[in-house]
Amino acid sequence: MSYLERLNSDYPNSHSKKESLEILARYKTQLDKKQYEAIRDSLCSHALEEIYLNERDILLSIAQLKDEITVDEIVEMAKAF
Repeated sequence: MSYLERLNSDYPNSHSKKESLEILARYKTQLDKKQYEAIRDSLCSHALEEIYLNERDILLSIAQLKDEITVDEIVEMAKAF
């Protein structure tokens, strides 16, 4: 199943950096080191602004890194949401 197909589920909001990191950790074995670190760094940067990535956000990041979706397509999805 592609990461985009998993977006059809409803995911609750994350309320802390720790919670976001725990979600990311579930996907660690599916990512190479560079991909994992890129998402972790983005997650930590957002957390500085008290924006916490939920599972949907992390799945979108993974899908983008695995060339399943482009950044422009993600922006269009966000506008439609």
